[in-house]
Amino acid sequence: MRVIFDVVVPFFAVIFCGWAAFRTGAVDGTTARGLNAFVYWFALPSLLVLKVGSAPVGRLLDPGFLIVYFGPAMILYFTMLDYGRLVRREDTASAALRALAATFPNSGYMGIPLLIAAFGPEAALASILALLLDQFVSIPLTVALVEGGSGRGGFLATLGRTLKGVLGNPLVLAVLTGAALALSGWSLPGPLRGIAELLGAAASPCALFALGTALAAVPVRGAFGEVALVTIVRLVAHPLLVWLAASFVQPVAPEVLRAALVTAALPTAATVFVMAQRADRFPASSTIVLVTHAGSIVTLSLLLVWFS
Repeated sequence: MRVIFDVVVPFFAVIFCGWAAFRTGAVDGTTARGLNAFVYWFALPSLLVLKVGSAPVGRLLDPGFLIVYFGPAMILYFTMLDYGRLVRREDTASAALRALAATFPNSGYMGIPLLIAAFGPEAALASILALLLDQFVSIPLTVALVEGGSGRGGFLATLGRTLKGVLGNPLVLAVLTGAALALSGWSLPGPLRGIAELLGAAASPCALFALGTALAAVPVRGAFGEVALVTIVRLVAHPLLVWLAASFVQPVAPEVLRAALVTAALPTAATVFVMAQRADRFPASSTIVLVTHAGSIVTLSLLLVWFS
């Protein structure tokens, strides 16, 4: 139980501080956007370059993690996509957004800080790889399905434009830069490394606080049954499938499985709500973001207690 007081309580307390600061007016929308921009463009990219750049090459090219983590994610994605299209008879855009909500974890703002706090810097690589896989596969696929399903362009043309946009994402560029450093054996020059370390040290607390302000601004709406289904898939089904894959399909090292399970049990990223709002589809996404973050207090606590 000590892990709950040492890791979980401080972790979620910082998120709550951000939520309370926004709700009470201590932090307004302009300040929250500024903090978000600092995390997104400076702090998190610096942390990613440092962590990926110092990672063993074998960890960057680990096929076991790809099978154990992303295999179940894709199974759930297409299962939820078919559920929306064939069972609920929805348009492709709504079904794709539900599938993304069920499988897209908050790796950047929550996964990386949590793994560092619970297991040390090495463990953060799992959420970093998950972030990269989602940015290059899940997000472009969903955008292409949403745009194509809404009649805003062909699937392949939309997919191409989306992938081009992904390459301009500072988090993706930071991971690719770190991977290039790791594969080449080079390291950042002294002054650049010092700057990156200063900015990276601010990434975890600022990301958690910024996440709290973002959650405070998310509206609550949507059907209870729909929210419950996606929440169960996100917080229970994905980590369960990861455990089954590691047990019966592709055995991995205990530390890899531990990080993969925590990453799989993360709540839905707020990016899903932003995409749904832009597409004017799937209004329950906002409630799903809030409920999965609240529910993850329980699921992540149970996982960390089990590991300890």
